[in-house]
Amino acid sequence: MRKLSRRALFAALAAGAAATARAEDAAKIAQAEVQYQPMPKGMFSCAQCTLFVKPNACKVVAGSISPSGWCKLFDMAD
Repeated sequence: MRKLSRRALFAALAAGAAATARAEDAAKIAQAEVQYQPMPKGMFSCAQCTLFVKPNACKVVAGSISPSGWCKLFDMAD
C-alpha cells in the first residue's frame, strides 16, 4: 500500500468536500425559482429565516445567500 504525503491527503480531502458541496447545491432550488433577491423585503431578511445557514447559505436554496436577502420561501421563526 502506497503511503500518501500530508499534502496529498489534504488535497484529496478538499476535493471530496468540494464535490460534496456541489452535489448538495445541485439538490437545492435555484435562486430565480424562489425569486431570491440580495436585499430584504421590508423588515424580513434571510438572517431571520429558519432556513438560513450562517454565514451565507440556505437549507433549500442554491448558491451564496446574503443574510440581508429574501425569497418567497421566507419562514419566520416562531
